[in-house]
Amino acid sequence: MAEIYQGVVAASEEALRLDAFLARHFSRLSRREIAELIASGQARVNGRLSKKGARVHLGDTITAPAVLTLSANAALSIRVIYADSALIVLDKAAGIPSVALRHSETNTAANFLAACFPETLRAGPRSLEGGLVHRLDSATSGVLLAARTPDAYASLREQFRARTVDKQYLAVVEGCLQSSGQVTFRLTPSGPRGQHMRVVVDGQGQEASTIYAPIATSERRTLLRVSITTGVRHQIRAHLAALGHPIVGDTHYGSPHRAPRLYLHAEALTFISPATSQRVHCTSPAPPDFFATAE
Repeated sequence: MAEIYQGVVAASEEALRLDAFLARHFSRLSRREIAELIASGQARVNGRLSKKGARVHLGDTITAPAVLTLSANAALSIRVIYADSALIVLDKAAGIPSVALRHSETNTAANFLAACFPETLRAGPRSLEGGLVHRLDSATSGVLLAARTPDAYASLREQFRARTVDKQYLAVVEGCLQSSGQVTFRLTPSGPRGQHMRVVVDGQGQEASTIYAPIATSERRTLLRVSITTGVRHQIRAHLAALGHPIVGDTHYGSPHRAPRLYLHAEALTFISPATSQRVHCTSPAPPDFFATAE
C-alpha cells in the first residue's frame, strides 16, 4: 500500500488554496502534478474531495499519497539495446511517447522503465521522465538513453550540454535531394502553445545545426542520414522542411501526403558511460518500411 501523507493546517497556512498548501509540502512536484493529484481525488480535505482553489482552514486534515508513482508497463513495443550499472539504452517503436505528462499515463517509455528498471524513476528530477536524459517525439522511433542513478543522470546530461553525444538519424523526405549539406537556421517555438518550431533570422531563437547526406534517391523521395550535435526541439523536422524537403508524413511541417507514420528514426547514439568511462555506440536498425517508402 502506498505511503500516505497526512498534515494538519497550521495557523500560518490559514486560507491558503489547497494547491498552494500542497506545493509547500510537496516541493518536488510541479504545479501540473499537484493539479493532477487534486483532480484525480488523491488529495482530500477532512476526507472529502476538494478543488485546487478551495481554501484550507486551521485544523483541517489534508491527506495525499506521500510519493506519486508512475504505473509500470512492460508490455510496450520497446526493447533494451544495452545496459550497465549507470544507464539503459532503449529502442522504442513509433507512436510511443518518451515521457509521461501525467502519472495516470501508461503507454510511455517511462512506464516501460518503471516496470523493468524502477530505479530510473529516482535518477532524474521528475519521476514522469523515467530517468530519460533526452527525448524523441512520439512519432519518431529509435534509440533512447536513460540513467539509473542521479550521478549518471548528471553525467549524461552534461555530455548532451557539452555536445559530445553523437546523434544519428534516418529520414525519408519529399523530393529528390542529391547532395549533402548542413543547415544552421536558428529556431524558435511557434503555434498557440509553442508546440512547433519555425526558422528565425540570425541572432534570434536557438542555435541548431543539422548535417544531412543522401543514401538513396528517387524522383519522389530521398532517404537521408542525418546527424545533429544540438538538441533543439523538432530541429530535424523544421530544418529539412526549410530546405523544401519535409519528412514524409510530417504534415505539420509541410509534407503534402499523409503516411502510416513520421519517417524519422533515431538510428544511433554514441556517448561515454559513467560506469565504465568507455565510449558506447548503440544502434537501432531502421524499420523495413523506411526503404520501401524511399523508393
